[in-house]
Amino acid sequence: MLLTAIALLLPISTSTLVAQPGTDSVILVSVTNEDRQPLADVKIEGSSDAKRLCQGTTDAQGRAALRCGSAPNLHFTASLQGYAPAAVDLSAPDQAAQAVIEIALSKAAAVQQSVVVQADTQSPLNSTDAAKVPIDDAKVNPLRPNTLVDALPLVPGVIRTPDGRVQVSGQDEEHSSLLINSVNVNDPATGNFGLSVPVDSVDILKVMQSPYLAQYGSFIAGVVSAETRRAGDKWSYSLNDPLPDFRIRSGHLVGLRDASPRLNLSGPLIANRLYFVEGSEYLIDKAEVRTLPFPVDESRSNAFNSFTQLDALIDARNSATATLHFAPHSVRYANLNYFDPQPVTPNAGYQEDTGTITEHFGIAGGVVDSTFAGTRDAINVSAQAPGEMVLSPQGNSGSYFGAQTREATRFQWIETWKPASVTLHGQHSFQVGTVLAHAEDDGQTAGRNVNIEGPAGELLRTISYAGSGNFDISDFEPAVYAQDHWVAGSRVAVDAGIRWETQSLTYTSRLAPRGGFTWTPRENGSTVVRGGLGVFYDSVPLDTYAFGNYPQQVVTTYDGNGHITDGPRRYLNLTSTVAESQFPFIAGQSRSGNFAPYSVAWNLEVERQVNASVLFRVRYLHSDAQNQLTLSPEVTSTWSALVLGGSGTLQSRQVEVTTRTGASKRRQFFFSYVRQFARGDVSDASAYLGDFPFPVVRTQITASTAGEIPNRFLLWGTAVLPWRMRVTPHIEYRNGFTWQPVDQFQNYVALSSDVQPRYPQYFSADLRAAKDFSVGSQHAVRLSVTARNLTNHTNPLQIHNNVADSQYGEFFGNYGRHYLADFDFLF
Repeated sequence: MLLTAIALLLPISTSTLVAQPGTDSVILVSVTNEDRQPLADVKIEGSSDAKRLCQGTTDAQGRAALRCGSAPNLHFTASLQGYAPAAVDLSAPDQAAQAVIEIALSKAAAVQQSVVVQADTQSPLNSTDAAKVPIDDAKVNPLRPNTLVDALPLVPGVIRTPDGRVQVSGQDEEHSSLLINSVNVNDPATGNFGLSVPVDSVDILKVMQSPYLAQYGSFIAGVVSAETRRAGDKWSYSLNDPLPDFRIRSGHLVGLRDASPRLNLSGPLIANRLYFVEGSEYLIDKAEVRTLPFPVDESRSNAFNSFTQLDALIDARNSATATLHFAPHSVRYANLNYFDPQPVTPNAGYQEDTGTITEHFGIAGGVVDSTFAGTRDAINVSAQAPGEMVLSPQGNSGSYFGAQTREATRFQWIETWKPASVTLHGQHSFQVGTVLAHAEDDGQTAGRNVNIEGPAGELLRTISYAGSGNFDISDFEPAVYAQDHWVAGSRVAVDAGIRWETQSLTYTSRLAPRGGFTWTPRENGSTVVRGGLGVFYDSVPLDTYAFGNYPQQVVTTYDGNGHITDGPRRYLNLTSTVAESQFPFIAGQSRSGNFAPYSVAWNLEVERQVNASVLFRVRYLHSDAQNQLTLSPEVTSTWSALVLGGSGTLQSRQVEVTTRTGASKRRQFFFSYVRQFARGDVSDASAYLGDFPFPVVRTQITASTAGEIPNRFLLWGTAVLPWRMRVTPHIEYRNGFTWQPVDQFQNYVALSSDVQPRYPQYFSADLRAAKDFSVGSQHAVRLSVTARNLTNHTNPLQIHNNVADSQYGEFFGNYGRHYLADFDFLF
């Protein structure tokens, strides 16, 4: 991220405020933050030849009107505590054409730099397809997010499935890229997000579904980008949720339910030179599973999550930032549910760490950013006890079959150069960058016997495992990109870019051209039309290439009376070779594992600022993904194998309508409707290669994705009331999640039509109310009460999906109306 102050002049035509040379006209100055929100109380000074001619302070709308006389050249400065000052130069010819200037202030700990005023239009690629989450509002939402990933379901196109996985545009999280301060922190082995940074450490959070800037890579669904907050000039600290929540059953206190104390500390270690931020949280969660009886209904997790940041101002052109994310956590009874009670669930211990060092250097009117980052993800998965696993139509028993220990690392060196803007038939802002990354994954996986039984307990099939399961692989992942933001006029801006990337394990080279535009048809800029078209490539997780070393399955099939009807049949672990790609932007060798999953996506968006209080936006997103990873059993006359291939397809379409009401953040609400289609080849590739695999590799089918929600209505926001009270509602109505029927052998049952089986309609009205009480002159306590599912609507949690189960097709389980109380210390 560019940590310098940016001063931009936007040409806005007005008939009454056109400055004429040599006249004492009014000049309007508008000041916003990096998120383009107005900033009040900003001090503006205008001078000429070091002599101050005028000064003023911005109002609640971030505007100030100045009369600076008839000086031929004016120099404006804008300053506000906690932000780096910005400067703008305005010459007489510029004054003749402009009477409104806009200045954007960056957070403190940035290089200070003067920028000559030039016409500019907001970059379509920085804003197109970007949904920004208001972090301050998200933290008080009834969802009560602890990490930035917990806050993502507030975005209309993002949802969490019952297993806790994030879905962006109907696709699993491993198809999206998670960036913290521009550094990719996805697990190198699985592509998952993992335990992200504490939500209190986040300053700006954006979700971009198929963004068209060439700087973004390693995704086909979307990019989740977070910028962490920086310290101000004064020390501050806060303690949130200091007390645990207790479980109450039948009016009696029954132990601890969860706890999430969060401590935040920030301030200057050396005034005007070195700034420090620390955000830490200790998370205890005993998640209750309502489909199981008490007290064997808890999945337990413990985590310590710490994010530390140092910002150093070296000189006027040079600054540096260092961060450390340290997150050990453990889960007992992972994926607990009715069909997998506690004895058959696994335990897992995680260690996730990321460290970064970034230098920002101003040179020749531009900026060079240099970043070195290291990420480590380690996991240890084990069963509750030794023994065999038993699968049956009514539910599973025994002990979990799998065990694994692995450690995955990724080291990245990122260079970005943003030279000074160039004027040629408009204004051009270029950016070029390189990424050199090296990733490794080593460990061991093992499996124990699995028995598959019929509805009467008869033995139908056994699965045993042969082989050591040791793996040690490495990958080199370079990328180069270039992009240009071209302001062709006062109403049109175009972005064009191209990205080249590869992974040495895939033996493929990939070229990704992208482009986008912004058009403002009206002079006042109240209507904005945006669009884009681009090619995107998934990063292939390292566990894809560890699959060849996994233990091999030995399958024996019985007739139900103890007689063998097939086997023992040993399945090889084969990684296929993809035929030469006909896609013109992929070049690859004919080698095993030459995967290059990609998508071609385009979107069109119209945004209308109806008035100061109402913003309306309609967006359409269209994506076709090819070469997706698949895993299916194949049997021939000479061999049997589990074949990992790259021939899967996925089509997604999404219409999103969003409305924001309220000009002030003190009373602002968001409403959205999403119409979504996401359907393609469904296989067990990511599940079998993930942290908690299922032992049966099912035949590939065509169906809707797990995260496809055809219709979703979402309403949330914040209202600040008198007497220091705040009310935050969160209302969601949508289609139920998809489910797939299976037979007594645990294989998918092919659907007779395109009608996708789903859970019943989901509805939940949640509300959080809070009130602040003063404690002394500088402190306060905030008491909060959260109500979940206020209408007590029945939202089933599970379904009997095995056709051999006598209760097949019945939904059960529900989280009814319940209340939570907590309080925060405010300093």
